[in-house]
Amino acid sequence: MNKIAVIGAGATGHALAAILASKGHAVYLADTEKYEEVLRKTKDKGEIEVHGTVKVTGRPVKVSTDIENAVKEAELIVCCSVSGRDEELGQLICKYIDDTKAILISAGNGASIIYHKIFSECGHEKTLVGEVAGNLFPCRLTEDGNVRIGLPTSAKGAIAFPTERTKELVERFKGVWELNPCDSLLTAVFNGPNIICHGAGVVLNIAAIEKRGKEFNLFKDGLSPAVINLTDTLWEEKKKVYDAIGVEIPDPPRKMLEGVLDVEDKDYDSFREMDGPDSLNHRYISEDVPYLICFFVSIARAMDVEIPTFEGIVRIVEKVTEKDYYAMGRTLENLGMSSMSKSELVQFFGKTE
Repeated sequence: MNKIAVIGAGATGHALAAILASKGHAVYLADTEKYEEVLRKTKDKGEIEVHGTVKVTGRPVKVSTDIENAVKEAELIVCCSVSGRDEELGQLICKYIDDTKAILISAGNGASIIYHKIFSECGHEKTLVGEVAGNLFPCRLTEDGNVRIGLPTSAKGAIAFPTERTKELVERFKGVWELNPCDSLLTAVFNGPNIICHGAGVVLNIAAIEKRGKEFNLFKDGLSPAVINLTDTLWEEKKKVYDAIGVEIPDPPRKMLEGVLDVEDKDYDSFREMDGPDSLNHRYISEDVPYLICFFVSIARAMDVEIPTFEGIVRIVEKVTEKDYYAMGRTLENLGMSSMSKSELVQFFGKTE
């Protein structure tokens, strides 16, 4: 049994807390006071129910806004939040950690770079931190204390930052979640399907998202052969960047998306229930564009690789939302890495030894 703090009161945090508690781990589910109401309802219920492709009931040891207690009690910490909260949670956790703790972030989107920088500035540069490649699983918090998971859970790729500590990260979380070492930081940050599927789906369904709101479901209403064709183009552009860095890219998402589109394919029944996006402020846009797509675009630009479709998605979304996502996003410029040469970028994002 491990003592594990799950930081994040959203769907992923709730589902993970339930799964780990059901396996016999002592789980502390916590978030800030902003999430006091949802945590109170979960605490009052006394348990978290998970439905969909995973069916478990878990009872965390404690559900609260007391992040200090959760972090101090835990041996392992898993942060499950949108990328826009990385600095906030990193600064909070830094107050209570020591070098014996290990922190895993889902979904990372490069968050381990942010956390490590914060920890180092706080004098905890030896604290082990890493991230999973994409989210642990697609899920939705359906009602008080209930979560639906859309796909079967499985082993996840993961990487530490600095990357030479990846094997240590995998070993520390052994028995909690099966992690496979990623061969590069590029793989860990960008291998999840969101960078392609959400970008393509959103730009081809902007009017439907605005008009239908909470009734819109991308994977029921917004997926079509034309959308899948656009994901192929994005994958080809993505491959050009991977080739420039010297990293092998996984297969395109076409096969999965064709399965989702085929209503006779029962393997994706739960996934089709993943609702949203319900507005142009949804995390498919507010998270995936500035913290994932813009990050990828900045690397492509630095490597002199042309990815016009990705660039177009950024421009379209910026125009319709009237937000300068590239300026505010997670980019090489905003990470203070814009002066890196191509060879330095290959070393930083390329294959680990």
